[in-house]
Amino acid sequence: MISSNKTIQETLSLLREHGVSDFVLCPGSRNAGIVHSVCDIEDFRAHTATDERCAGFMAIGLALATGRGVAVVVTSGSALANLYPAACEAFYQHVPVIFISADRPAEWLGQMDGQTMPQDGALGKMVKMSVNLPEENLSHTNRLVNEALLCCLFRKPQGPVHINIPISEPIYDFHTVSLPSVRTIRLTDGMQETSLAADAGRGRTVILCGQMPPCEVPDNSIMAETARRFAVIAENLSNISPQYRTNPSLIDWEKMEPADRVITMGGHIINKELKQFFRTHRPAEHWHVSPDGAVADMFRCQTRAIKAETRDFLATLLSCTPPQCEAMSLPLQQVTTEDETAREDCRIRILEDFFTLLPNHSAVHLANSSTVRLAQVAMDRAAQRKGGIHTPQIFCNRGINGIEGSLSVATGYAQAMPEQQVYALTGDLSFFYDSNALWCSPMPANLRIMVLNDGHGSIFDTLPQPPDPWKSRHAITGTHSLRAEHMARLYGISYLCGREHLEDFINTKDTVILEIL
Repeated sequence: MISSNKTIQETLSLLREHGVSDFVLCPGSRNAGIVHSVCDIEDFRAHTATDERCAGFMAIGLALATGRGVAVVVTSGSALANLYPAACEAFYQHVPVIFISADRPAEWLGQMDGQTMPQDGALGKMVKMSVNLPEENLSHTNRLVNEALLCCLFRKPQGPVHINIPISEPIYDFHTVSLPSVRTIRLTDGMQETSLAADAGRGRTVILCGQMPPCEVPDNSIMAETARRFAVIAENLSNISPQYRTNPSLIDWEKMEPADRVITMGGHIINKELKQFFRTHRPAEHWHVSPDGAVADMFRCQTRAIKAETRDFLATLLSCTPPQCEAMSLPLQQVTTEDETAREDCRIRILEDFFTLLPNHSAVHLANSSTVRLAQVAMDRAAQRKGGIHTPQIFCNRGINGIEGSLSVATGYAQAMPEQQVYALTGDLSFFYDSNALWCSPMPANLRIMVLNDGHGSIFDTLPQPPDPWKSRHAITGTHSLRAEHMARLYGISYLCGREHLEDFINTKDTVILEIL
């Protein structure tokens, strides 16, 4: 019988799945569940050491001899501190050692409870990764342990990692017969496994592209063939032409059928319905493609991390899948304005006109929240009016999705690209929050700034309201009576107001602020 603790079971199962079979075990009480389980599982080989300092170096010797990862298990408190010298040696020798420490629950830190110290991150810079496992979230535990083991065993150079496991009472609960089956994330360098590409051609495969800078977007010939063979879903922030993708805002998610496989690449996705759909209807396989082979478990079902550039991955994928492979169909909905407020519809129409009139090869920097969401709809409508031609380069601070920095990024970009027309589209809160960007001297003459001023953060209008919104609405939504006109005067920047000045705004030869009230 092994420990009934689910976190211990999940961790040991993943160690086994990733090929770890040797464990150096140190005595203790808090780690008893781990130690007993290792001794009871036939696939594991247990080695014992009383002194944790010796245990750490024994693990290095075992790893050097076998060429495989080795785990060290210690109890709570100062036991972990004794592993530091071995961690230093393993780090600089690039030896794959997994330091596993049992820990007391976090609420007992600093409460004069024995053998209790801050263990999370205690090995500092001498490990490649340190993870602190949650006690009651197996999905999170699974992802963290997968990440740590991929980092230790498969990312070059190899090196030690630290897994800290808080364990509550009861410790001596052994009523489980065997380890459970667990979701294992595999790391693949490119498409070296020929069967991988063949798998992509079977079943219902969706290729989901997140935000990408223009320089990383595969060329049109690759995207055209990819769209012919696979269902490609991507927002405008992907900078992929609408000819070769479907915007998730156009999909009828109620009629969408689950996919067998989702392949993600690029950065963040805005559409909440898309994320909710794939989190509810999880595919059997989720592959994430990135240059560093990162784990991006956005649907809580990732099975493979593929280390490759997007264009290289797609080119290889196309060369290995049959040309007659047909894309799964995506149910589309009719685009209407019935569910939009009058103000939202007005904003979308203004932005639609803007994107329709936009000169070729322009750069558009979007602020977050309402601006980027309205622009998603407006860009698609403008593309339809222009016959599917997608000319602007799209940028947005979606890394952390904060309010700050949108205008500053656009200003810096415009300074570096003086021959390109650069447009910043922002809401009022983002504009005033980042107004110090206007302090730049001199302001780049190729920058134009459009401010959609609703007098508050209109994104909050779409969210559930408190029981008595009148008491907190001002604080939640950032209600104000500020005008961009005064900022333009302060910094000596040309100013326009109203959608009737849209063409003047686009065609002006100097920095200008267009405010839409």
